[in-house]
Amino acid sequence: MDNNHFQEAHNSNDINFTQKQRYRVITGAFNDKVTADQIATEIKERYGLTVYVIPEQVKRSSPSL
Repeated sequence: MDNNHFQEAHNSNDINFTQKQRYRVITGAFNDKVTADQIATEIKERYGLTVYVIPEQVKRSSPSL
């Protein structure tokens, strides 16, 4: 197999992988649920996207001794 043929086969596999790959857009965190819900509604209405409002995972620091 010559190098050019290998490169073409490799590139076609990359294209197939990219077409199956999914990407997620995260807009940010808000200070309260009311604001997050308002922004979610605006995104739904304006762009027709599916929007989820979920609690952010906050790591709690251990108490100082």
